Amino acid sequence: MLSTIFISLPIFIIILAGWFFQRSKFMQGDWVHQANAFAYYVALPALITVSLWDVNFRSPEILQLTLLSIASMVAFLVVLFIILSSFTMARDTKAAIFLTAATGNTLYMGIALVEAGFGRDYVPTAALIGNVYLIVPLVLSMLVVRYWHTKDHGIREELMAFFKNPLVLSMVLGVVLSFIAITGNPLIESIKKAMTMLGSTSSPVALFALGGFLYGKFLKKDLHMVMMITGLKMAVFPLIVFFTYQYFGKGEQGELPVLLASMPVAVTTFVIAEKFKMNTALVGNAIVFATVVSFITAPIILVLFK
Repeated sequence: MLSTIFISLPIFIIILAGWFFQRSKFMQGDWVHQANAFAYYVALPALITVSLWDVNFRSPEILQLTLLSIASMVAFLVVLFIILSSFTMARDTKAAIFLTAATGNTLYMGIALVEAGFGRDYVPTAALIGNVYLIVPLVLSMLVVRYWHTKDHGIREELMAFFKNPLVLSMVLGVVLSFIAITGNPLIESIKKAMTMLGSTSSPVALFALGGFLYGKFLKKDLHMVMMITGLKMAVFPLIVFFTYQYFGKGEQGELPVLLASMPVAVTTFVIAEKFKMNTALVGNAIVFATVVSFITAPIILVLFK
């Protein structure tokens, strides 16, 4: 339990720092918007590109693991879309719930928990699954968000906007680069290192901006929706992953996928919510609330599967 708390604690320290920064009024203007713009257009695309660049998609084991992870993720997204479509609520709110319930903090918290609970040897596998659980919902959420968030565009315009999205472009670039054997070129290695450095800033920048945004807003309303998002993300999705590996795994162990599926809402969702002018208060509150809940759920899952 204590190790889980210390893994998650830096998240709250950075959020709290952003909260104090906003409260102290050190910077004039809408710095939260500018920080999120940097994360959305620069840091996140760099993170996605470099993460996929190092994946060997030619390996049969990697391919099977990737397909199982994608299948369980898509199954959950379909269930989530059907559930939300049955509710009568604002389209903006539906888009915000879909985005937050779909996307987990797999790379920042998930991999650290895997290393703490299972050992360093499991980290590469966790990184692959974590990237699938992060990138697939981020990319597909772009379609759903635009579907629920805008009504005045036709299908052609929506598809064009989707394929021009920086997150989608970075995913395509990362997959293409993974099939190109580029080794030993100092210029390419320097570019890759620069992108890695930029990608590493995505979480802290987004967390700091989230803290600034939450100043004076945290959990003032929509607590029932925040709890629903947490339940969908941290209970329904892990159950779907568990049953997917039970029936279709063919020998693949489901411990790591289930643990990573149970991670709380990803901070990157706040960046996207702010970019598309969705219900940012709901998204921000869901991130903080789900992370607090993970202090209890993560140790339980580790005990069950170890």
